[in-house]
Amino acid sequence: MNPKQKNTLLAAGIVSGLMSLPMTWMTIPTAEMQIEGGGDLFNSAFQGMTFDITGLNGHVTLLLKTPLWFVVGIAIALNILQLMRSSDAFAIPKRALWIVAIGAAIWITIPMIMVLSSGEATLGIGWFLGLCCAAAPLVCLFVPDTKVQRRESNTAETDE
Repeated sequence: MNPKQKNTLLAAGIVSGLMSLPMTWMTIPTAEMQIEGGGDLFNSAFQGMTFDITGLNGHVTLLLKTPLWFVVGIAIALNILQLMRSSDAFAIPKRALWIVAIGAAIWITIPMIMVLSSGEATLGIGWFLGLCCAAAPLVCLFVPDTKVQRRESNTAETDE
């Protein structure tokens, strides 16, 4: 993959991360809520509700409770760091990029595992966009660089 293709992939990762924030990451149907002291009539009003979790209001717990917007922000920052690494002005170690890229991908994958194990919740498009944001730097780290070969113009042609 040449540097131009990698930069395009990273820019698409940034856009998908930003788009994932307001979109639905998962939906929990028929959730039940019991309020202590509310009585049967009050509690029956809260039966069968559906909750939509977005990147702005959800969180993931892996060792500590982390908001989804923060995890997506880390993935977006990783895309930006990967873009900066391709310039000569910044010296970002590749090992640091690997650690952050794998961490962000794991944190974004955890909601999918939770949804698949729950049996009732469903995934939304926001999770997929967030995963694309976290996967773009990983793809750029895995795929080796290739050089762009330009066709030389015909030397027989001269401008007069």
